[in-house]
Amino acid sequence: MKTSIANIRLFCILVMSLFVSFSMNVIAQGSDEGSGFPFVVVFLLPFILLSLFGIIWMVAYPVMFLWGAVFSSGKVEQMHHEANNRRDSLRNRKGGEILNTIDGGYRTDVSSAGLVSANGVFGPSHWHLMIGFFNNLIGGSVTVFQQVISAGRAEVMQRLREQAESDGWDEVINVRIDTASMTPQSSNSKNTVRGVEIYAYGTGIKYE
Repeated sequence: MKTSIANIRLFCILVMSLFVSFSMNVIAQGSDEGSGFPFVVVFLLPFILLSLFGIIWMVAYPVMFLWGAVFSSGKVEQMHHEANNRRDSLRNRKGGEILNTIDGGYRTDVSSAGLVSANGVFGPSHWHLMIGFFNNLIGGSVTVFQQVISAGRAEVMQRLREQAESDGWDEVINVRIDTASMTPQSSNSKNTVRGVEIYAYGTGIKYE
């Protein structure tokens, strides 16, 4: 994996070098003909745009980081709270919890059944990642990551309830929940996006 990334970087450097060399030749030819300015604009435009993007990113990233430091934890708590409120509302409409981890063999009045699933992708902010990094230095429970995953699971389980209600199922049995990291296991890059997919599924049951 690391070898392929190094090869891609080398290829990009070679392509950029060839592009610069070609641009300089075209600019020189245009200058000899007295019309060098349009060629300069055309062939240097990608570099100008990349430079502008870099400047904007240098200004925007600290602002977004501070925004995450102030609001990210509150946003996670709000998502968890809203998922719990929707869960309670659905339980009141249905008269109880419709998700069940047992196999449903105790009922014989089943008229139809089918798969029900829901998923979501959740990840910590850079502020959370920084807190987790310092937490890992001393070890122990990484509370900030637990909050993100807990809120994500509550949201996905509620999506499963809402999907079951939308499909007309009376109950969902054999409920299972899986997680999968969206970050490549072999990647140690700090620029890699951290995210976890949470997938919940079960068997929807319609009773007679």
